[in-house]
Amino acid sequence: MNETGVGSILRILQKNSEMRLPERLLYRVLATIALLGIMIPCTVVVGFISYVMTGALIETDAPAEGILFEMQLLSAFSMIFGILVIFSVLFFSSDREHFVTLPIPAHRLMMGRFLYSYIAESIMEFMILAAVFVGYFMAVIKNYSLVKALNPVSLIASVIGVVLIPLIPMIYCAIFSLILMAAMSKVKSTKLFYHMSSLFLLIFAGLFAYSLRGIGEINMENYVESLGSGSNSFLRTLNVIFFPVPWLGKAVSDGSILFLLLYLISNAVLLVILYQLGRLLYQKGLYTAAALGSSRKKEVKAGDIKEESHLKACLRKEMTVILRTKAFSGNCAFINIIWPVGAWMLFHFAGKKGGLADFIVMYRLGKERADMILIMVMVAIGVIATALNSLASTAFTREGQHLELIKFIPVSFRTQMWAKALVSFIFTYPMLLVTDIIVCCYIGTGVLSCVYFAFLLLFTHVISIFVGMGLDSAAPYRDWDDEYSALRGNLNVFFNMAIMIVIAIASALLGLLMYEVLELPIGVYYIAVFVIFLGVCIRSCIIGPRAITENMKKLF
Repeated sequence: MNETGVGSILRILQKNSEMRLPERLLYRVLATIALLGIMIPCTVVVGFISYVMTGALIETDAPAEGILFEMQLLSAFSMIFGILVIFSVLFFSSDREHFVTLPIPAHRLMMGRFLYSYIAESIMEFMILAAVFVGYFMAVIKNYSLVKALNPVSLIASVIGVVLIPLIPMIYCAIFSLILMAAMSKVKSTKLFYHMSSLFLLIFAGLFAYSLRGIGEINMENYVESLGSGSNSFLRTLNVIFFPVPWLGKAVSDGSILFLLLYLISNAVLLVILYQLGRLLYQKGLYTAAALGSSRKKEVKAGDIKEESHLKACLRKEMTVILRTKAFSGNCAFINIIWPVGAWMLFHFAGKKGGLADFIVMYRLGKERADMILIMVMVAIGVIATALNSLASTAFTREGQHLELIKFIPVSFRTQMWAKALVSFIFTYPMLLVTDIIVCCYIGTGVLSCVYFAFLLLFTHVISIFVGMGLDSAAPYRDWDDEYSALRGNLNVFFNMAIMIVIAIASALLGLLMYEVLELPIGVYYIAVFVIFLGVCIRSCIIGPRAITENMKKLF
């Protein structure tokens, strides 16, 4: 067998680049909860949206536009979030020095790394795409016929689409990385490359905002109508950028073998282009990466060294690692901005008409069911926000292969633990408070309710911190190749999210039991939720630090 082939390199990377599930019953239970509580619900929601959108577009005699829009939107997201991953895996993986010394052609190493990144990054997208196609075919069966939906070419094209739709944006990302790394070899900074994802995000967001012009009132009905009429500039632009995807859409909707072959050929041509560019540019890019890694560091002067408390020093170190590492700053710190910004956009653009406007009116009329729903929403935000940013669930994983330093620096385990917890608090809770204020101002809850929700968010946030840190201290992911692998391949992030979702569901079920079944006053639910989360929070603050420090002692 050729051990220098792309397939062999891919198998090596897959074996060594993901966190293994610990051999404990607890982690197997958590994996099941994560599957049932995160992945399956996400796919069901996406499938339902695809079903509804296809049904609406069938009425405009353009059923394929909905699935085409969803495929193109997923392609855009793959490009936005894939560029930094591809760039980091191709040029700055920690095992780079080991591979370049082996008798492996550079372009084969590049293709192995590319295919590994493509598979690792697209697993969840494969499930979402499958749900998109299922929703589409269900709508076709309902509104057309079973025969049209079960066209063999359409079914084969949909299966191929599930696997290949993320491929083209990832190829684009790899090509961008190769060209930029080779062309900018004299630039001794990677900031240019790390700003590419932000640039793509701004471009696609601008295109989406531009597509809203001329549709009248901004709502889902008008936007779907613009898709059906073919006047949506966002979709037209994406059809040019990801040009093979419309051919796949034709193959699925019309059962066209010709368009399916065109789609497959275009993917193959783009792969060949990437392969040939790798032959020309990848070796040069690796030399550039090595030069960047060996560039002279900033000299530390005696005046730069300050004497400060152990907690403050550890906190400063945690903040520095997060803010100076693009993967951690973007995915762990700045991601918290989505809560206040998302809340403002939701109420500003959708708060005057539709279901949200009806809810606001219902709340202001004093309907108790609206109170119960609002409590559920706030609890959900509080427990999910901390798990989503993964600051707590990567607290020890972020140390990587330097985890042993925790043992040898002259600082107690408890102090280091509190520094890691404070970092999560500093980056997360202020954004939750701003979100609370925005929601309460738009709904008109009053000051006391706003303060109540602020405490509720505090309790749930603290609980989530200790759950995440407890998981990561018990089984940290040490041997990651790059910072994105530390986030993407860390099962503790997934498990923390699963536990928090279970807590949110339990809170909602408690409300339904007390109000809908037992018919108790809503004030009882207010008190019960506050007391329960306060008690769990206090308990977490007592038991959590003790358990985490014990786990830290067992790490070495």
